[in-house]
Amino acid sequence: MIIIKPSVLIAEDFSAVGRLSATAAIAVFSAFGLQTATLPTELLSTQTEGFGKPTTQNTDSFIRRATGHWNGLDDLQFNSGIVGYVGKISTANLLYDYLSGVSLPDLLIDPVLGDQGKMYAGFEPGYLDAIKRLASIATIITPNITELGLLSGERLRVNASDDRIHQAVTDYREATHSKAKVIVTGVHRDGGIGCVYVKGDQLKWAGSPLIGGHFYGTGDLFSALLVGYLNFNLDFDTAVQKAVIGVYDAVSLTSRTPQHQRKFGLNLTRSLYNVAKFTLGQTGEEV
Repeated sequence: MIIIKPSVLIAEDFSAVGRLSATAAIAVFSAFGLQTATLPTELLSTQTEGFGKPTTQNTDSFIRRATGHWNGLDDLQFNSGIVGYVGKISTANLLYDYLSGVSLPDLLIDPVLGDQGKMYAGFEPGYLDAIKRLASIATIITPNITELGLLSGERLRVNASDDRIHQAVTDYREATHSKAKVIVTGVHRDGGIGCVYVKGDQLKWAGSPLIGGHFYGTGDLFSALLVGYLNFNLDFDTAVQKAVIGVYDAVSLTSRTPQHQRKFGLNLTRSLYNVAKFTLGQTGEEV
């Protein structure tokens, strides 16, 4: 008998330098002992900040051919997936077409659209609508405050109150008929940083101490950790809190490095160690 092990689908940008996006996600899922299949949404020589203008390569042709090949493989099955930065309408539409037919129990989509109250520059007209359409098939979405405002049509400030966030989540779900869990990331509360999400009629908070500075790849790491923990059937609250702690561990180590080295991404050593220890404990193997 052939035992088919479910895999995690990763659809994110792939930076050839550093520990960011798809490269970080692959490392995280490997520590969870999970098989991975990766659809790079864009190839970059480096990330877009700190290295000058990177060389980029669109991957639409590869996505078409890779998914066509995967459709014919009986021993490749997905039970979860994450989608991060997409970049182009055509790529968003390809992912929508493919993921709509896969029916993943857990599909986390991070609608990377903007920050600090503004949409990122360089997107095509209509890109927001393409990401809204893609997000409609998610079981979990992880916007920051700015991205929640763009998705919901609410004018949200970075320091929006819990009531305003709760209303924006409600408005988004009602307008799109979405049943997805909405986790709002990068929220500051009481000297800490973390995320908020609606559970029942309440807005729940999961946070960690705030470490000053700019750190690249925290959202990508959070997504991978959360989906990894959910693969082990942890309850949602516990999985969110463990993902927050995992990001804190990475930021804490990275904060000890010189500022100019942080552009290479997060130091994942402690986060991966804790994931591997958790995984071995779950599988009954010696730690």
